[in-house]
Amino acid sequence: MDGVESAEVLPFSEDEYADRLARVRGRMADADVNAVLVFRPSNVEYLCGYHSAETLPQPLLVTDSDTFLYVPDFEIGRALASSCAPNVRYFRYASAQAGLELIAKHAAEELPRRARIAVELGHTATPPHLVDLLRGRTVEVVDGDYLVERTRLVLSRAEIRCVERAAIGTQQGVDAAVRAARQPGATDSSVAAAISAALLADANSVSAWGPTIATGRRAGIPHATWHNVPLGPGSTFLEFSGAHHRYHAPVMRTLCHGRPSVLLQRLTELATAALATVLDTAKAGVSCADVARAATSAIGPLPDGVVFHQLFGYPVGLAHRPHWMDGAPFAITVDNPAPLEEGMVFHVPASFRAFGQAGVGLSQTFVVEAAGTRTLTHGPAELIPL
Repeated sequence: MDGVESAEVLPFSEDEYADRLARVRGRMADADVNAVLVFRPSNVEYLCGYHSAETLPQPLLVTDSDTFLYVPDFEIGRALASSCAPNVRYFRYASAQAGLELIAKHAAEELPRRARIAVELGHTATPPHLVDLLRGRTVEVVDGDYLVERTRLVLSRAEIRCVERAAIGTQQGVDAAVRAARQPGATDSSVAAAISAALLADANSVSAWGPTIATGRRAGIPHATWHNVPLGPGSTFLEFSGAHHRYHAPVMRTLCHGRPSVLLQRLTELATAALATVLDTAKAGVSCADVARAATSAIGPLPDGVVFHQLFGYPVGLAHRPHWMDGAPFAITVDNPAPLEEGMVFHVPASFRAFGQAGVGLSQTFVVEAAGTRTLTHGPAELIPL
């Protein structure tokens, strides 16, 4: 077992994991719950380091004094290699459904009768059957209400360093995209391949989403992606992220084929104004709503036919598939009055589209600091001429 336990080095210190658990337990006390059963894979990793390519439910039970990681027997090696959880319980990989019953039984037995246990009821990783099994025992199941995710909103210095390292990979992807797009006969798929190769070349983990590449008129269709077609005309929209220990630093970039049209110039102006206003306005203590209102005022009424989601920032950091938006619903929007805090990290998705005509996305990932913002991603957010 020694060879397994030393096969990987945890990305954070034992003290950091202990601090995370302490803050979660503080939130548990505030919510009057005796335990939290964590299913979201990124939450499990956040609290004990465990991660695996396996997608079966592998929850972490956190009580007021102990933690238990539940894994299939085939994943014991991953638990020993990547986790600092003091207790690992396992069930048969070949009969995972029965494993849910064992998890519910053990979790209930670890808690006093009629204990309140918080569960992430709204997350797709939480099996409804296991929730039913818990409710059939001597515990009260309550909604976790993003208890762990809210703890994750403020990143430590060590976490921010991971985002900074991811941002280096992101820029390598941007550089590779531009080189590939300038090759004769380039397609959206060849650009996607170049980005993917660059993101993986020096990485220790894969991005939770992307890359997204939409060219020509398809750039004007949100979340359209590569389709093995020649680039252009007009613009090619790019969105992707590097990853370091599964921490992300996304960007949107836009390639310009030839002289930009009047429409493309207008979309660029809107994206530039939205991004610049967020970066200039956000700082610790300022509310998300105030930042969003300032950005809304900066872009003004949208031209006819132009669409924008009115989302001026969302938290990023540690994420597992299917997307790097893998945390609390805490966005920079006009209806979120909560203040920004130092150490929060956001992606600003400044993307404006004329449906079926053109699209421009210009973004950065930034960290909130006491006096303002610090951009973590690299390179200017402006049209890239080919």
